[in-house]
Amino acid sequence: MTIKALNPFAPFWWLPPGEQESPNPTRFKIRGLDGNEQGYVMPEIVVDPGARFPRGLSGRGVEIALGYGLIDWENFANDKGPVACVPGNFGLVDHVTRTQLAIQILAASYVLPEEKKT
Repeated sequence: MTIKALNPFAPFWWLPPGEQESPNPTRFKIRGLDGNEQGYVMPEIVVDPGARFPRGLSGRGVEIALGYGLIDWENFANDKGPVACVPGNFGLVDHVTRTQLAIQILAASYVLPEEKKT
């Protein structure tokens, strides 16, 4: 039997809410962050003193998460046509979707205890 390394950060396609019913949905290919990349994002988590859960990410945190975890997109265009998935165009994604993408990237970064190597 060959032991194989786990790949918890394999890219996957994510559809924003409301796109599931579209005949030609906009979708985003994302992946989780490794420990080094998380180290740059985690200081950007916004926490209220005494709060049980984080409030969200700073704008810089969203930008960093997208820079590492957003790999591709499909069916994303404006009035000039299809928009290429390059970091310079990430700002063309609306704020709500950018935030949702960053949260999905962070969620995909979590490794369950049984998936961790000992």
